[in-house]
Amino acid sequence: MAENKNTGTRAAALAGGTVLVLLGVLFLLNNFYRFLDAERIWPLFFLIPVIPLAINWMEKGREAAGAVIPITILVFYCAYFLWLTHTHWAGAGSTWPNYLIGPGLGFLFLYIIERKGGLLVPAFILLGLAAAFYSALYGNSLPLGAFLVMAGGILVLGTLKKTGS
Repeated sequence: MAENKNTGTRAAALAGGTVLVLLGVLFLLNNFYRFLDAERIWPLFFLIPVIPLAINWMEKGREAAGAVIPITILVFYCAYFLWLTHTHWAGAGSTWPNYLIGPGLGFLFLYIIERKGGLLVPAFILLGLAAAFYSALYGNSLPLGAFLVMAGGILVLGTLKKTGS
């Protein structure tokens, strides 16, 4: 058991160290070739903590499934900020409900893994608020309507699965 834990720690350290070395090499090479612009790629640093979290989750399985929430939030925000930096922050004023979507998706993914109904409450609250705010921002009920259909579908399917129908 102790040997297995030691092997996991070594694997995490090796993976994390390798990623840091590769990032360092990329930034050093950028001084010569200018293929990276730190002002545009900084969101990739959100992915650094994802590596040990994902390794821990893979090693421990469902015991460490709670890591899904920070992994989802960090990956979602990384993609969101990469898009914002690519568009020179043009959509920042109208896409702020995305800050609710990251944690909402984290709770939803954890529900999918663990099937604990209590996880749907914060997921639906956060995702529902984001859909309502997007509907208000764009003067269109499509985001809210789509969310309500999906949330209702999840609840119905969950109920049918529990009753065995």
